[in-house]
Amino acid sequence: EMCRQHKIRDITLLIPSNRISEFSPTFMDDLIGHDIKFNLKLVLIDQEDIYLQWRELLDLTLLGYQKQIASIEIEMTNFSQQSLHAFLNIWTMTFNIARLKKIKVAGPSIPAFSPFFNDMVFKLLKDKYQLPDIHTINLTNEMDKEPELMYSNFLIPKLGKLFKFNLIKKLALIQRIAESFNIKTIYGAIELKRHEITSYTLRAISLLIASGRLTKLYLPYRNAEGILFLMDRMEGMTYLGALFNDMPFEIHHFKNDKEQMHAIWARDDKTLNPESFYHIEDIYAARIYDSHGDIIDRTQFKITDTPIYLVWRSMDPIIFIDTPKALDLNVTNIMALS
Repeated sequence: EMCRQHKIRDITLLIPSNRISEFSPTFMDDLIGHDIKFNLKLVLIDQEDIYLQWRELLDLTLLGYQKQIASIEIEMTNFSQQSLHAFLNIWTMTFNIARLKKIKVAGPSIPAFSPFFNDMVFKLLKDKYQLPDIHTINLTNEMDKEPELMYSNFLIPKLGKLFKFNLIKKLALIQRIAESFNIKTIYGAIELKRHEITSYTLRAISLLIASGRLTKLYLPYRNAEGILFLMDRMEGMTYLGALFNDMPFEIHHFKNDKEQMHAIWARDDKTLNPESFYHIEDIYAARIYDSHGDIIDRTQFKITDTPIYLVWRSMDPIIFIDTPKALDLNVTNIMALS
């Protein structure tokens, strides 16, 4: 009913390997006829041998619902040698069936970020002529509720913090790895099991737009005014960087020929007074929008974990009470959306 009500056209059916026996493809019966396409996603939770069960499930599902299956995805969750071996066996079988049925293959959706491991898996798949049509990734910061945090274990422990390796740089590297294997399409998913939708999603999407890697956005719910406002406001702007480092808040600077905007939010569930770092005259000169795109009263707004947006004319100089430590311009300036 929800799919029909919100006119959802793309659905991922997530099948944990430790619950594979519970899945029934007849779940799709009520949705057939509503122009819905499915991504069948197997998540390899443990090292249990589910090769035959997965083969039987695929055969049964494709027998009755092949026209509704747009892609089949395999996700890894473990880096051990035994898990990699199990993944490759499952992948080979899935890839061969998908090619025979002319269905796209997606993966490997490795949740923990490890460039060397990603590259190694792609090389193994390339040697077997089994590279995916779609590279799927998990955009949720795996170990914390805050999407902008640095990835401390990039390559080796603590190296990520040294190079300030955050979501923006993660996306740039993921795209380079995928393109080096001639994989043109990358799908990212944000998991919202624990996080409040508005703050986490808007913060993550702000960083995705800043990265310049976002071309399409699929929203799973209708009441998305905040996200639609954010997309519209940032269209055509250039990302100039994060204005403060190592502070309990984030300020990301966007600019075009007519306007400049600060997307700002607090971290660690803090509530901050904007007058602590903005001059009062700059606050009164700004148009200030909340996360839904509504104008905020300048005399009452606070900085919380949900983003707000301060907009000035492009030529207005914005001088902070405490000078930012450094502009983070290690990422090349790029058009956010065009």
